[in-house]
Amino acid sequence: MSNKILRLSDRIKLDIGGVVFTLAPLSQFHKVNLANCTTIKNGQDHYDLMGAQALYLKYAIKNIEGITDYNDEDYKLEFDNDELTDDCVSELLSLDQRSKLTTAAWQLLNGVRELTDPITGETLEGVSLEVVSKGK
Repeated sequence: MSNKILRLSDRIKLDIGGVVFTLAPLSQFHKVNLANCTTIKNGQDHYDLMGAQALYLKYAIKNIEGITDYNDEDYKLEFDNDELTDDCVSELLSLDQRSKLTTAAWQLLNGVRELTDPITGETLEGVSLEVVSKGK
């Protein structure tokens, strides 16, 4: 999708095995916060990947479909200032889909492209995406 730009108001629907996550593109402010997950210890960079993944989901996920709680009610996301609560992020990271979710979402950080397994280089199986543009 070269020469196309995602507006911050656009949404990316990521379908992972029937569970649909709606993500928003990250603002530059959010990307800076992710970059701050890198620290220098003894002259070497150390990256807090799990912390960065949690922050990314906190900022990006705006809706979820296809998940129920143990009362068989649709799972509802909880927000604080348009960001997922820490509890909600922790709950999402306990889903079976978490590995494909974090892999796919991370690849969307700088734009929409084909989603691949970082180890094999093959297309992520059972994962599809759709961009819903809200325009101006």
